[in-house]
Formats: sequence, C-alpha cells, structure tokens
Amino acid sequence: MKRKRIFTLLGSAVFVALLAVGGFWLLQRTEPNTCRICQRPIHAEARAVMEVNARREPICCVRCAVTLAHQQHIRVRVVEVTDFVSRQPLAPEAAIYVEGSDLVLCERHEPVLDPAKQPYGRVFDRCVPSLYAFARLEDAQAFAERSGGTLLRWAELEKQLALRP
Repeated sequence: MKRKRIFTLLGSAVFVALLAVGGFWLLQRTEPNTCRICQRPIHAEARAVMEVNARREPICCVRCAVTLAHQQHIRVRVVEVTDFVSRQPLAPEAAIYVEGSDLVLCERHEPVLDPAKQPYGRVFDRCVPSLYAFARLEDAQAFAERSGGTLLRWAELEKQLALRP
C-alpha cells in the first residue's frame, strides 16, 4: 500500500513537471511579438529577422543581433529588416540605417530600482544605440534631422556583425 502511494505521488509530480515544461514551450512558440534575445516587444517599425546556425527568427531590432554576435562570439546573419516608415520588409543591403537616434523603441520604460528604491543609472542596454532601417534615403535623412543619429550603409553594419577575436 505504501509503495502504491509513493508511485502515485511520484507520478503526479512528474505529470505536473511535464505540464509546466509543455506550457512554457507552448508559450514560447505562441508569443511571436517578443524578442527571444532581450524579451522585449517586437515593434513593427524596427523588426528584423536573423539567422543563427541555419535557424531564422524575428528579433526586436538589428542592434540586438549585433550585440548577440559580440557577446556570444557567434556568426549572426541579418536576413531581413523593416522599413521604419512603411513597415514593409527589406533586404538588409537595400536599406539605409540611422544609428544612435534619440528614439529607442526597445528601451525599458520602467526604471530598475536598487534596494533603497532609487533608480540605477543605465550602464549597458543591448538595444542601444538605436538602429533603424529605411527604404529611402530621404526618409532616413528626415528622421535623423528630427531625432538625431548617423546615417549608415549595410557595408558599415556588416563590419559590426563580424566576429571579433
């Protein structure tokens, strides 16, 4: 009788654990509007698609891919970016980029507080400086005039994606 009770209890614990793991897996599969890297929302204006180890996935911004490549020393390939104005997909080579504008869609809006409830100063944010793609040079220039930032071509960003020793 005691053995039967132990097996029932053990079986129940395994069942609950499998339900939790399955629920987490399902949540990860059904939540495409969250960047897997930084766990922030994917904004339609900044969305990109990266490829790592032959697996493609949407990310919040190109900067997240650049930071991932540097932090984990892996080859990351950006295969699609989104035009900030039209929200249409673009080939990365066809876009003009604005880096370091005042607008940071991926920025945390809630402060991170220390034990005394004082906000920590930001030292690092994987999505900063901002990096947005534009289909037209005129749109990129107008955005940079309004929000600041530097215009870049894909060749300059590819250098940032290259692995460093």
